[in-house]
Amino acid sequence: MNSTPFYLDWQFWSAVVAAIALLLSQLSPLHVLLRKARLSCEAFSRMHITHRVGNAHAQWHLIIENTGGRSLRVKAISLNFRKVGGVAFELPAQSYLRTPDSTDAVMFTPFRLAPGEEWAHIITFFDLFTRDDEKEYRRLESDIRSDILNQKEQPENKEKLCEANPTAVQELIVFFQRQFKWVPGEYDFELKVVTDHEKANISHHFRFSLFESESKELVEYSEMYRFGAGVYWVSPAQPGLIVPVHEK
Repeated sequence: MNSTPFYLDWQFWSAVVAAIALLLSQLSPLHVLLRKARLSCEAFSRMHITHRVGNAHAQWHLIIENTGGRSLRVKAISLNFRKVGGVAFELPAQSYLRTPDSTDAVMFTPFRLAPGEEWAHIITFFDLFTRDDEKEYRRLESDIRSDILNQKEQPENKEKLCEANPTAVQELIVFFQRQFKWVPGEYDFELKVVTDHEKANISHHFRFSLFESESKELVEYSEMYRFGAGVYWVSPAQPGLIVPVHEK
């Protein structure tokens, strides 16, 4: 009985073509899988800086994208500032806005990015008070609030902007001066993004200038503390500056 050589059998070649097609269909996922863990970060060219009773705050819009081939967990984001010739301080990410027009902040927690996925939000960076500073601030806030609210109980003060006891206000001003960091000068700062893959961590360096008039504007808000503004209620005149930032 004569048998047809396999290379002349059309069924054999149909099976080969099907196998090649299956292999080619897997090449793209395999290519992605073999890529290293990698993040990219795009930062807006403007940063908002302010303070809370002297405690430095910064808001910045970041777009973080997983450009690698494996899932990554972003564990922390921080800004490390150093005033040229002056003090250095770190502001970790504490919260972010879900949408650019949102007014409610969401607590920042570690998050995971799949390959090709991006995370874009306005992030608020600040350091928490130490335990002793928090205790002192709460006492000062309570003293000023209680004093003003007691004055408001008097009929003649219902519509009046009452001032707190000068002694308590002066104590708060001293607290503010001890905390305040946005003094005039040139600032270098590092953006750090820490992940669960060390080689995918991000470190970018930037700089900005803070002029004397801008620093003075931030300081002058402390004059409103005697009315309780910025202490136990938020004033529409809450301080804040938009500064241009430049990558180094």
